[in-house]
Amino acid sequence: MTSLLEIHNINCRYEDQVIIDDLSFSVGEQQIVSLLGPSGCGKTTSLRAIAGLESIYAGRIELAGTCLSEPGSQMPPEQRQVGMVFQDYALFPHLTVQQNIAFGLHGMNKEVIEGSVDQLLALVQLQDHAEKYPHQLSGGQQQRVALARALAPEPRILLLDEPFSNLDTEMRRSLSHEVREILKARKISAILVTHDQEEAFAVGDEIGVMLDGSLQQWGNASDLTTNPANAFVARFLGVASS
Repeated sequence: MTSLLEIHNINCRYEDQVIIDDLSFSVGEQQIVSLLGPSGCGKTTSLRAIAGLESIYAGRIELAGTCLSEPGSQMPPEQRQVGMVFQDYALFPHLTVQQNIAFGLHGMNKEVIEGSVDQLLALVQLQDHAEKYPHQLSGGQQQRVALARALAPEPRILLLDEPFSNLDTEMRRSLSHEVREILKARKISAILVTHDQEEAFAVGDEIGVMLDGSLQQWGNASDLTTNPANAFVARFLGVASS
């Protein structure tokens, strides 16, 4: 598989506290990976570093061979071709569904924007809700709008930060499968951050298990459950260690 995103031995810190320690992994073209681990393990900081919202103190982040971040040098977030879906959706309450999705499509021909928005509305099955405002939608529908808005500028890779955490269990289960299908249909590479094993396994082609800013194991669901790398991975996934 051709590599799209390369994370090389990155280190992130807040003042003197190390949050990410020597983290390395890669994401292939059209691949979806999950970063799984308990709260405070560095998952979200990793996403923010990739998005350009956090500096790195060591290592290098590359997208399609272009350096996004290294110590002392950061490409601005808006130039990275990286999309992000936040935990709280961050929709604009005064804009309709249609307007929210179109928000990032500045400087384009009006007909092109309308065509792109219509296509995305169909993709997330919200054609009948185009003129509604966020407060008129369910949590699951709001999440679909946030996903469509992030996909509209056609990012090279999409980052999803605990996107289902505000939903009930049944909706989380349903939407995690739906989001995977949407990303695969759009042929978009993505990284999902979650503390929920079921979500990580449902969405990710491969999963990285994190603890204390370090990657404990990387592999598919079968790898992790049949051959956990250490006692923490076994305990966190609820399987017997070898």
